[in-house]
Amino acid sequence: MSTSHEDLRRHPGHLIRRAQQVHYWLWNAEVSTEVTSPQFAVLYALRAEKNIDQKTLGERVSLDRSTTAEVVARLAGRALLQRFRDPRDARRNLLRLTALGRRTAESLIPKAARMNRLLVSVLSECEQTELLRMLNLVVDADESLRKERQADPGLVRAEHADAG
Repeated sequence: MSTSHEDLRRHPGHLIRRAQQVHYWLWNAEVSTEVTSPQFAVLYALRAEKNIDQKTLGERVSLDRSTTAEVVARLAGRALLQRFRDPRDARRNLLRLTALGRRTAESLIPKAARMNRLLVSVLSECEQTELLRMLNLVVDADESLRKERQADPGLVRAEHADAG
């Protein structure tokens, strides 16, 4: 008979949550205790694409609207990014890094790269490639499933009825 711990080792959701805990710990130990991983994703995206609106930014870094708004507010409050009116549509705010935001992103990039290498260091190079491939499959499937469920909200109820 297996223990509950061993049983949980066969649940992808549990293992993904545990991997996220490892990532969180490594991020704080190796990269920054001041800039979170989602905040870094925003800085990184704004480094690559200047003057984008908040909705587009959230889509680029896969954050929901409320989380994007919170991250943007925190980064703006720390003078790492700035909001300004879109000259073509005064109803929209655009975002861009400040000089401090750019320096912060640049200083964190090598630390994040090193942390990512540490995160997967127990895997061979081939296994690392395969892990990324499989994680991308899961993420892409999730995005497709979300779109499908938004188009047909009854789908969720029908699936639960079939499972019960």
